[in-house]
Amino acid sequence: MALNVMQMKLAGMISCKQVIRKVIRIQSDLSSRSCFLLRCLSTVPSSFKFSDLEVEVIKTPTAKPDVKSLVFGKYFSDHMLSIEWTTKSGWATPRIHPLKPLQLHPAAKVLHYAQELFEGLKAYRGEDGIIRLFRPDQNMKRMNDTASRCCMPNFDGEELIKLICKLIEIDQEWVPCSSSDSPCTLYVRPTMIGVEVRVQKTLPKELIELDLTLSLFILSI
Repeated sequence: MALNVMQMKLAGMISCKQVIRKVIRIQSDLSSRSCFLLRCLSTVPSSFKFSDLEVEVIKTPTAKPDVKSLVFGKYFSDHMLSIEWTTKSGWATPRIHPLKPLQLHPAAKVLHYAQELFEGLKAYRGEDGIIRLFRPDQNMKRMNDTASRCCMPNFDGEELIKLICKLIEIDQEWVPCSSSDSPCTLYVRPTMIGVEVRVQKTLPKELIELDLTLSLFILSI
């Protein structure tokens, strides 16, 4: 009898989990449909373009740290890539400019509802001196998939890869020469955050403004 009671309890737990999962799937499906509908009704540009890139180079480059002293997330390259998005205008002109702090209002949605996403990829300098990225197309796919689930705008992954490559080209001196003693790479962190000034849950496509920001920092592996 005790075994039957235990089986009933387990069955009940499994049933509850199934119901919860079903509710989550329904909510996710409704959210995705709403975002898809809003995207279809939008007339703003669907993606930024590499050909529109504007570049501002730093006047005094930062001194590079010794490879042996590298620590994950401590050192940052001289430049970053910023691309803004708004409901009315869509994706703005991509800009590469000197690294600087972000300016956020205390009511920015990312601070209250965690409306954000990020990816991580690495730039490797081979023994031949050539810098390579490892499967960046997969990072772009995951980033777009996450953006869709979060009701955030999508973009052309190939265009962003071109922009990332240009950013790395400008900051190529920050890509360390790796060796068996000091295996290092340059870590690239594409990040999208909601910066709308509103402490209220709303559909992003209706009221939210988003800021797509990329920054590079040195990674010690």
